[in-house]
Amino acid sequence: MVDERIEPAVWGEPVDDDDLAEVEDSLKARIPPPWRAYLQDRRWLRHGWLESGDFLQCFDPRQALERLEAWEESADLHPGIYLLGGDGSRNLYCVDLRQENPAVGLTDMVSSGWHDVETLVANVESFVEAIRDGSFQAYPDS
Repeated sequence: MVDERIEPAVWGEPVDDDDLAEVEDSLKARIPPPWRAYLQDRRWLRHGWLESGDFLQCFDPRQALERLEAWEESADLHPGIYLLGGDGSRNLYCVDLRQENPAVGLTDMVSSGWHDVETLVANVESFVEAIRDGSFQAYPDS
């Protein structure tokens, strides 16, 4: 029996190359290949509850760019930042696009720079795997 109090997962359609290219042109940086591949899969999690018990929201490239533009000054304090998604509240999952194989970090909406970012996952490929298998946890010790 499905618990009707829990919102069902929402899945995204494959993101096309033109959207990715347009956002990368705006950022003047490449989105990590494992994240590109995930967003171009036949379906990817837009938002929903994982088996781990964590809620996850994933941003398509346009959503990520819109949030970065809205984040303005905070984004400037994080050179090279790209937002993969969030926890549905005030925490955001991010990478540093200046890195070749960036770790996935957790930052608060009011972060004052990279020194406030907590590393969660060693790389984007591992992050994608944890989303796919439902094991991703932002706070594994809680």
